[in-house]
Amino acid sequence: MNLKKYLPHIIIVIFAFVIYANTLGHQYALDDKMTYWKNEFVQQGVSGIKDILSYDTMAGMFGKDSKELEGGRYRPLSLITFALEVEIFGKPTSDVSAKHEFIGNPGLSHFFNILFYCISLLILFKVLTKLFRDYKPKFWYLSIPFIATMLFAAHPLHTEIVANIKGRDEILAFLFSIAALNSIINYIDQNKKTELINAFIFIFLGSMSKEISITFLAVIPFSIYFFRKEKLPKYIISFVPILAGALLYLIIRQVVIGNQADIVATQLMNNPFLDTTTGQRYATIFYTLLIYLKLLIFPHPLTWDYYPYHIEIMQWTDWTVIVSLLLYLVLGTIAILGLKKKSIYSYAIIIYLVTLSITSNIFFSIGAFMSERFIYVSLLGFCIVVAFLISENLPKKINHLQKYRKTGLTITILILLAFSFKTISRNQVWENNLTLFEHDVKVSSNSAKGNSSYASELYKLSEDAETVGDTALRNEYLKKSIPYFNKAIEIYPQYSEALVRVGNIYYKLYGDYKTMFDYYIRTLESNPLNADVWNNTLGVLMYNVDEPLYEKKIWLEYMSFAPERVEPYAQIGDLHYFTELANPDSAVYYYEKAAKIINLDFDRLFRIGVSYGNIGKFDKAREYLQRAEAIKDDSEVLRYIGITYGMEGEDVKALEYFEKALRLDPENEMLKQNIKIARERLAVK
Repeated sequence: MNLKKYLPHIIIVIFAFVIYANTLGHQYALDDKMTYWKNEFVQQGVSGIKDILSYDTMAGMFGKDSKELEGGRYRPLSLITFALEVEIFGKPTSDVSAKHEFIGNPGLSHFFNILFYCISLLILFKVLTKLFRDYKPKFWYLSIPFIATMLFAAHPLHTEIVANIKGRDEILAFLFSIAALNSIINYIDQNKKTELINAFIFIFLGSMSKEISITFLAVIPFSIYFFRKEKLPKYIISFVPILAGALLYLIIRQVVIGNQADIVATQLMNNPFLDTTTGQRYATIFYTLLIYLKLLIFPHPLTWDYYPYHIEIMQWTDWTVIVSLLLYLVLGTIAILGLKKKSIYSYAIIIYLVTLSITSNIFFSIGAFMSERFIYVSLLGFCIVVAFLISENLPKKINHLQKYRKTGLTITILILLAFSFKTISRNQVWENNLTLFEHDVKVSSNSAKGNSSYASELYKLSEDAETVGDTALRNEYLKKSIPYFNKAIEIYPQYSEALVRVGNIYYKLYGDYKTMFDYYIRTLESNPLNADVWNNTLGVLMYNVDEPLYEKKIWLEYMSFAPERVEPYAQIGDLHYFTELANPDSAVYYYEKAAKIINLDFDRLFRIGVSYGNIGKFDKAREYLQRAEAIKDDSEVLRYIGITYGMEGEDVKALEYFEKALRLDPENEMLKQNIKIARERLAVK
């Protein structure tokens, strides 16, 4: 083995592994919940792969028919790798965010992320070496391919991808996309037809990982144009397989999740541009594009959370927006003017702009203002520019070879050290949800989602403390969470998660269910079908509150928000049946309303039957009582049917039902009395 030949590869792998090694002891964080430990399909292991391929990526968590699937995410490949992990390496696992054990192995998942990342870096280095073959560096370690790859490996913006298990979709998408470029280069240089098949497979697999791979339909041809001289037919032939691979993915995607382009998210957390004007939307977009440029050069501070309103809604009168527009016009101009000369600056800018285009919000909304993971691939353009400046431009400024070597190495090492230090320290924040949210809420202090997410982690810890009977610790966590929930509500008054949990806290800490319901009603104003509100309300009002008038008031308000829900009608019917509000006419009215929505259960069929009997409508009473009888044999149902017949003078039928009821409950004295009366009336007749 020629060690010198493979020394760059060894350095790249060791370097990348070392700076991400401190993630190996991490747990799950952020979207790992949706894609791993709470994803039903992933948790099934190999047997879940069919469903992973057959449904939206989020279906494994939210359910196959959930409205939460709006938005169209079809990225099955990373989920398949998770399912294989569960099948082969999975073991009972717990997590700070989970309330039950699941199958997982977080340390191994983090290892695979690093492994796939290292593989992608090796392919990147190979591709850059082939692209820049005509560039003769003074020293191999100051070559464009080596410096660019090392910078790409170290850049702190990659921590959100590598340190977060869910980020594997981005890693695999880049790995297969850059592999497709490698195959096309091999075809161009060596005329290997089999490489066209490889390119087709790689682009397809990359697209099945994440849609960012589709941007390589532009990146690959531009790469060939800038670094090779080929005739048009060969360009076309090389383009066909990558186009076919992307089209195959799009066809499968269309079949699986359909066309979701016309679906507009109505919640701010899924549509940050909600209620903005067109001008505000694009001003804000260009502001985020400026932040991307800043983060490329100075990646601090970093945060997972660019939700409203960590990024403010901007106006075109803001100077930063104007500066961003001018910078991007300059970048676009440089890219266009450099096309003919095949300028490296032009190439790097094209890589940056093309791969960012799909997540920029310019062409379609992607559900967030911005995210560090959105420039995972794009920052390659920045790395190439820095490498080009050090490898090609710096020697022109410093003629002395050793002085250049020393200066070039110093600059490269300083940048790598700065990036590595930031990456390693940032990795620590991604240990789990609590460490991530607690740290980043200080960065994204004006984000509703960030404040609510951190508060929710504290809320979960309070539930854990409650489970083990530590009331004092429970209360401590709850009180600590309140300011963050309140901040989230201040930023976004319709934030359901925060509203519900603040309401719950008032009840848990002070037994104040009236304030809790005030928050619940605020939740229903914008989210009328919120499951937590409806489920909690049922439990509290049925078992912990004894104020019939107040209970009815609450249910009437709920009814106004969701007239299609059965609970208000059924519960008010019960109030008029059982409590001081007892009124058979009202009970019948609300039970009938409930019956139009769903088939009533046995108990309510019985109650509506009794209520009809109490207002003298014995035929209707018997109708509902007999429906209850069809569900199960019950002596009281039979007794009341007998009573309806008796009230209509049909004593033979009444006696028949009383005797049938007595066979079910032979010690029932009331039934014996009913039978005696029925027989006496028959004797008189």
